[in-house]
Amino acid sequence: MTIFTHRTPELQLEKERTALVLVDIQNDFLTEGGKYYVLIEDLLRQNNVNANLEALLRAAKDHGYPVFMSPHYFFPHDHKGKTRLSPMEDLALHGGVVSRESPLHMHDVPGGGADIPDRFRKYMEDENTTVVSRHVTYAPTNDLAYMLRRRKIETVIMAGPVANLCLEDHMRNLIRDGFETVMVRDAVAAAANEEGSGLDAAMVNWRFMANAVWSTEKTIQQMAEAAKGATAV
Repeated sequence: MTIFTHRTPELQLEKERTALVLVDIQNDFLTEGGKYYVLIEDLLRQNNVNANLEALLRAAKDHGYPVFMSPHYFFPHDHKGKTRLSPMEDLALHGGVVSRESPLHMHDVPGGGADIPDRFRKYMEDENTTVVSRHVTYAPTNDLAYMLRRRKIETVIMAGPVANLCLEDHMRNLIRDGFETVMVRDAVAAAANEEGSGLDAAMVNWRFMANAVWSTEKTIQQMAEAAKGATAV
């Protein structure tokens, strides 16, 4: 077997063209007792995911990077589909993961599975954070790319709890749309099945596809350096 070892030159962030993009930053994924949390709780703890996500958010706010969050919601009308769902989507839909009562109001969201965890709220309730429209299945079937383009973003730093499904599909679609992608390897988790670890699958794919796969520590360092350079200019 031939091991693929090729690497492109180290990516250099440009502050004014870079954003932090988070996917599925919601209670059902990240908070103990959440409906999806039970599938990924070991890796959430092992990778210290919540602390690393908070560190990324803090760095974004400290250095003036815009933040985008793509939420996953299920509405009652999603149960009326006639086509067959994939196994994980079927589990999530019928298990009530990130379910909401209606697309027309938010009264059932605060504190629920679809809500943002309290520890992140102070970083995300400001004018420099954009919560885009929902994605369905795994892909960003929403206005994420459009909203990034409106800010003239070209490079995205990406993290979230479901590395091999929603997060990876967002990555693939953003690559297709011409964005550079930085994946934060220890601000993610994933479920497993009898074939193996979803996290391992994501890491293999990201090493082939992403422009960079960095730790939280390195990502924050690169964000700080790019911000310093932008200030100097």
